[in-house]
Amino acid sequence: MRDTFRVRSAAAAWPIALALQPTLALAQDTATLETRTDAVVRAGEVRVSLDDALREAHRAAPDLVVARARESVAHAEVGIAGVYQNPSLIGATSTQYAVVSGGVSIPLVVLGQRGAAIQAAEAEEVTVANDTRVSWNDVRQATILAYVALWQNEGFATARSEAAALEATLESLVVERVEVGSAPELDAIRVHAEKLRADADAVEATARIAAAGSRLGGWMGMRDGAGLRASAGAFVPDALPALPALLARLDMSAPVQREESDVRASRARVARERALVRPTMALDLGFDAFDQTVPHASGTEPPVNYRAQLAIDVPLFNQRGPYVEREQARGEVARARMQAVRTLAAAELAAAYRTFEAASARERTLSQGVVPAAKEAANATKDAYVVGRAQLVAVLDAQRALIDARVAVLEAQAARANAWADIEHALGAP
Repeated sequence: MRDTFRVRSAAAAWPIALALQPTLALAQDTATLETRTDAVVRAGEVRVSLDDALREAHRAAPDLVVARARESVAHAEVGIAGVYQNPSLIGATSTQYAVVSGGVSIPLVVLGQRGAAIQAAEAEEVTVANDTRVSWNDVRQATILAYVALWQNEGFATARSEAAALEATLESLVVERVEVGSAPELDAIRVHAEKLRADADAVEATARIAAAGSRLGGWMGMRDGAGLRASAGAFVPDALPALPALLARLDMSAPVQREESDVRASRARVARERALVRPTMALDLGFDAFDQTVPHASGTEPPVNYRAQLAIDVPLFNQRGPYVEREQARGEVARARMQAVRTLAAAELAAAYRTFEAASARERTLSQGVVPAAKEAANATKDAYVVGRAQLVAVLDAQRALIDARVAVLEAQAARANAWADIEHALGAP
């Protein structure tokens, strides 16, 4: 019986070898890529928590660095708004009248124009500061999503590696059965192909970890974060407050506060333009010396003539009406934008809230029911195959169902964490 099997195996060797040639080449490429990936992972791997990632993002995220630079510009604008105009010095001479004349012209901004300009600049500074809060809100969400993606890809890599190990064990079992003649040789070809596919999936999942780390590193101010690894999953509460309670907090969110500050800034700009309608004045002081046309006693120098005048700018042709209307129109835009932000934030919050509920229910069902059942079914099908009561197709389907269930749990957990990040983003917290 054993000699007969050897002859049959030798006769089938050529077709089996031809069928395995592409898969063997894939196995070699997979092994090479896996070796390179492991080398990259081992070199400079850094474990970070979500708090660490957020701390670094708050310090060095490119968008926040730019936003803080804009704050410096806005603060300088306040000083510029309060700058006094320099006085003008005047010097002159004449051949017919005063030999030496001099004077100074001092601008007088005393009717509230300077104060209104400073208040408008301060309101703009508050708006820019709220822009930074909005930028941090966006950066925080992006950092959390990138961290969750990194954690998820690490989980995928672990699941795919476990699947590859299961396929290797199954291949060994099938080969033993083929060798004793209790299973067709086609089973060996098929299970080997499944093992190569599982190995390729594991290598791809491992390579995606570096890509996810690079994406997270960008938000942390790093040029290449391929070595970053998640030390733990993102914090997600077990239960949420009622949706109406969360909706009531929207007015305190950073985007809404930013638009409200822009409305106040538009009012301050309108007040500034109206203040600029008030007349400006200039005080001119001067003297004329050695003027021979001035009566004086013989043998004495002519007396020095002192003069003073006040110039007033009369707003006759320009009362800055178009400027006022422009700032009022900008105020209307700011108010419309504020309402739009409130509406969109409420919609985002409601959608994220319901996504969180759906992902939570899915995660509970998968982890508590589907995964244990799929594991039990895979083990039972494998045992049945060993005793010849099940086909290899059933074993492979059961293994695939178990792997899919584990991956689905990771996806549900990641969806839950992403939904919580979206909720925090809609609330503009913290």
